[in-house]
Amino acid sequence: MSGEAGGWMWLLVDVGAVVLLALALLYGLSVWRKRQSSAIERLRDRKTQDLHKQHDPDENAPFIGR
Repeated sequence: MSGEAGGWMWLLVDVGAVVLLALALLYGLSVWRKRQSSAIERLRDRKTQDLHKQHDPDENAPFIGR
């Protein structure tokens, strides 16, 4: 009986882990989608463009090393 119970226990834990992972993934996706708003996206895009327009201070730095 104990050998048979081990197989069922493995199946139960395996299926339970997959279900728990799927639920966590769905929860994370729903929270992430709610967080995205058009105002936040516009601000993020503007800040990214500002960073791309800035001069890189390391661009003309001398190369030190081998």
